[in-house]
Amino acid sequence: MSNSKQNEHPLHYSWVIWEHQKVTKPEDYMNSMREVSEFTTVEEFWRIWTYLPRPSEVLYDGTMRKDALGRKIDAFSLFKRGIRPEWEDPQNTKATEWSTAKAFDLDVDVMWENLVLGLIGQTIEECDEICGCRVVDKYKKSNKSPQPHYRLELWLKLGVSKEKAESLKVRLLEVLADGDQSVIQKLPAFEYKTHS
Repeated sequence: MSNSKQNEHPLHYSWVIWEHQKVTKPEDYMNSMREVSEFTTVEEFWRIWTYLPRPSEVLYDGTMRKDALGRKIDAFSLFKRGIRPEWEDPQNTKATEWSTAKAFDLDVDVMWENLVLGLIGQTIEECDEICGCRVVDKYKKSNKSPQPHYRLELWLKLGVSKEKAESLKVRLLEVLADGDQSVIQKLPAFEYKTHS
């Protein structure tokens, strides 16, 4: 371990940031994911995070979908090392998630950063119940509103009790809103579902 790494603050888990490119055919999905970077310390995270585009910079913003280095990005994911951000991963096939896919007026960049920080800083939970999270562009031309639609997802491991899942949802909402009760009231409803 280098001297600079010795002075850094290790995270409890190793995390991987993923980028999902826009695909037109479902069979192309497996090849649409790209591992952007892995980090294991607080300092590594901030070195990477500072240079990553924000969701609003690449996802549909109500007017256009922007390019990121010639790629059309459909989603970003943050998952623990060893878990791919897909239902087909053995740790996700029978897992569950809290998600919302509504249009909302709140700043998606702030909520995405709050969600990521909630996972790596373990303020959503201190155990090993979470697999990862995603922010997904869900805008469709058939939507009646030009307002952007994003889906925020929190993926939980198989075996999480409904009671524990409800407790995680409360913490999820608090983290997304940065503890502001007036913001929590503006958050869209989250739906609980299983991957199987």
